[in-house]
Amino acid sequence: MSSLDAIDLKILAELSSNARASFVEIGKRLNLHPNVVAYRVNKLRQTGIIKRYVVDLDFEKLGLPEQVYIAGTVGNRSDRDSVLKQIATIPQAVRVTSFLGAPETLVFFIGKNKSDVEMIISKMKELDVKIEYTASVIKSYEHGQVSEFLRILAHEANERRNSMAWRTPQT
Repeated sequence: MSSLDAIDLKILAELSSNARASFVEIGKRLNLHPNVVAYRVNKLRQTGIIKRYVVDLDFEKLGLPEQVYIAGTVGNRSDRDSVLKQIATIPQAVRVTSFLGAPETLVFFIGKNKSDVEMIISKMKELDVKIEYTASVIKSYEHGQVSEFLRILAHEANERRNSMAWRTPQT
């Protein structure tokens, strides 16, 4: 993160709030020329900080009311990465997360009904995953305040830069 400055963090905050915002819109909000925004966004993409742009879907409205977290442990530990990659290919898998502990994986699945969930659990068991627990999602508050946190980091970066400029003797 040390290579990011306050401007990068402010741009990331704007994109976190609205990934569809144009460079012109972001530039107006941050008092930057759109070309500066475009240059920095491209730099953030090239360094892998911005990985991709995604659509945030409402699964419920899509007719996919079953949203389930399934936690498990892979039976054959030497095959762990391969098994997790296979789980990730299940069409209903939204996110597969690997941990250093127990359970060692947490998978977020979506489905049309309970039989979809049962089928997913069966597939995981076929892959030698011991199911530790399952939990149905009642309500999700996913977005939190990432953009606000990035703005705080940008403010802190500005303060550090200003305090260093103030301490540096002028010639």
